[in-house]
Amino acid sequence: MASASKLKGSAFEAKVVKILSESLGLDFKRMPLSGAISYLKSDIWLPSDTAAWPFSVECKNYAELDHNNFLTAKSTDILSFWEQVSKDAITMKKKPLLIYRWNRSKDFAAYNDFTIECKSYLEVNSFGHHFRIALLTDWLDAYKKKLQTTGK
Repeated sequence: MASASKLKGSAFEAKVVKILSESLGLDFKRMPLSGAISYLKSDIWLPSDTAAWPFSVECKNYAELDHNNFLTAKSTDILSFWEQVSKDAITMKKKPLLIYRWNRSKDFAAYNDFTIECKSYLEVNSFGHHFRIALLTDWLDAYKKKLQTTGK
């Protein structure tokens, strides 16, 4: 039987698949055997056109996440998650995209493709990591706008 945290993570991945698919009009899927295949290191992928989707996506759904210690604690959850998705993105030859939430929060996107211009974001430059955090809905709007203007 799967643990409660595994079920919570799987449910969040399914939610993210639905959000991405509906928002971008593509058929995203949860990665089969997530993490078990050495060259497929992402929670969410686009099997119909893997090359077209430029991101390696990691999904995290935790009870609590602390944003208070980015500058003082090298081992914060968010920085650890960012390290994981960045490493996986290198393996996948893609850009990292961390989609996360905590209990009763909205969904957030952490990204380092600064050509995606969200209207509001938090910029993190800490312990060798540099990325932005925005509401997932804002990130999706900005990503769609970039696609419309650049075609990429």
